[in-house]
Amino acid sequence: MYSKSVTYKFTSFTSAKIAAGHCTEYLSRHVVKLEMSSLTITVSKESEVSVSANFDDIGNLKKFDGLISSLVSELRDAFDFKENNKSSVCVFNYQKETVVDTVKLN
Repeated sequence: MYSKSVTYKFTSFTSAKIAAGHCTEYLSRHVVKLEMSSLTITVSKESEVSVSANFDDIGNLKKFDGLISSLVSELRDAFDFKENNKSSVCVFNYQKETVVDTVKLN
């Protein structure tokens, strides 16, 4: 599994919340198309927005790199922030899956 992690440090918590909403809207449209195993977007009280995405295919990670570049360009037009960007190979990942066994119809 391949992983991409980026962290953006904003000048205010309000800016971070707005940017996180934009990141969510922008990136969530590509989850299925890029066959993401997972996408996590978080906001910390230190005004940091973190984006982490996992892929089974390195080609899709490279396509995601292009999306991140476009996203950063849009964010730079509206906000001041510092960026930390890294790609890696996932060594261990656990996520409990939500499963619905039955659906009741009335």
